[in-house]
Amino acid sequence: MGGYALTYAELDRDVNRLTAAFLGLGVRPGDRVAIMAENCVEFVVVAFAAMKAGAWFVPLNFRYGPAELAYVLRDITPRVVVAGTGYADAVEAALADPPGVPDRPAVVVLDERDRAGGDRLAYRDLLATDPGAEPVDLAEPGGIATVLYTSGTTGFPKGVLATHDATVRLLPVYAIEGDLRSGDVMLISMPLFHGGGLVIQLFPALAFGATVVLTGRGFSPDGVLRLIERERVTVTLWSPTMLAMILRDTDAARYDTTSLTKIWYGSSPIASTTLARARRAFPRAGFYQWYGTTEATTIAVLRPEDHDTRGDQTGREVFLVDARIVDAQGAEVPVGGTGEVVVSATGTCMAGYHNKPEATAATIRGGWLHTGDLAVRGTEGFFTVIDRISDVIISGGENIYPGEVEEALYSHPAVAEAAVFGVPDEVYGEAVAAAVVLLPGAQATPAELTAHVAERIARYKRPSKLLVLDRLPRNASGKVLKRTLRDDFVTSVKAGSA
Repeated sequence: MGGYALTYAELDRDVNRLTAAFLGLGVRPGDRVAIMAENCVEFVVVAFAAMKAGAWFVPLNFRYGPAELAYVLRDITPRVVVAGTGYADAVEAALADPPGVPDRPAVVVLDERDRAGGDRLAYRDLLATDPGAEPVDLAEPGGIATVLYTSGTTGFPKGVLATHDATVRLLPVYAIEGDLRSGDVMLISMPLFHGGGLVIQLFPALAFGATVVLTGRGFSPDGVLRLIERERVTVTLWSPTMLAMILRDTDAARYDTTSLTKIWYGSSPIASTTLARARRAFPRAGFYQWYGTTEATTIAVLRPEDHDTRGDQTGREVFLVDARIVDAQGAEVPVGGTGEVVVSATGTCMAGYHNKPEATAATIRGGWLHTGDLAVRGTEGFFTVIDRISDVIISGGENIYPGEVEEALYSHPAVAEAAVFGVPDEVYGEAVAAAVVLLPGAQATPAELTAHVAERIARYKRPSKLLVLDRLPRNASGKVLKRTLRDDFVTSVKAGSA
């Protein structure tokens, strides 16, 4: 926490003070309070103060470019925007970007150095507000608690509305399925603007009285392992990319990580080779794979006891969630069948997209939220997510799942990252293309990698084009932008350079 720590009593005190300050700024139930900041204690205080005032809490991705930030602020029209260190100018520029945000919000800065100019308010001054009696909690169970903006891999982000009811109803899942306990020490190295950091880690950890340790911007494998050793961390959540970075960039054996008994992971598919190496690197930890979406929150889990026998599967539906695998007509597929993952739209799912009724209607149909994920139904409630429906490549009438090709690429010892996507083909409609990033110091030619893949999967699935890149394009949430790879490939073909 960078030397700044709060007890639960101090957190409650600061939340009450900031709630009173927000009310004094004119915040009313249904208004929006946004924050653009790296992980910090103040972020947590702002979140709970906003919700206690009855406002919608809107965490903003600090990796947004100017156009994305301006779009989100216009979409959400906040009453208050809190800016972390170094972000106040970006917020001000986005608010002024034509056509601008109507009814200019109050801008609150966490760092006094960002206060210069304009009418910015200091967080420290607001926190000095004397609330008198404890402010009344204005949150309503059916009211909106948070607005998390989606990653925006196919356009501008969409604001996902989550109610207080849905947020609270999900909390027992992490105790029952994730074995979270009050004595745990939770390390949050995922950004709090992300559902993984906020909904899966922060909210459950505080609800069950655990200790929370926050890391700031950026992910340092050595820094994270040092924190685990120093703070005796017992549980954390990492994305597959984070796990891969730890395995690639540091030696976990140099640190005392024996306190770490639970490693939660998720947010994107994991290569089987990465998972196997991670389990060897942290032999005392149980591994829990969470599967979900921003819209549906947590859908399934693969618990530690299932990793040896079902390690190639995604998991089974979690407590309180009704998930099914259905065909195009909405009928549940048999065991071994492939279909879309849908979730009952009651309980823990989103209330809808902000200002997007058509997108909401397209996603929630007949009482079921459609995730857009393809999965194979297994036995005993387990299933395996194989790809996004929109990413499936149809070549010569055959369905090719990029995830299968990516897994074959990851099995090559030189490959650090891989992305497979479809490109136009005059004969087959679509052809398979791939982009890979090699491990530092590793060497492999496109021909060698293509031959490696051809030995492991059907020949028609192997990439007809394979590019070795320095890095893969990613959006503000870190997801690979296959659309950009596809567009760049098409452009290069037209230019005659592919």
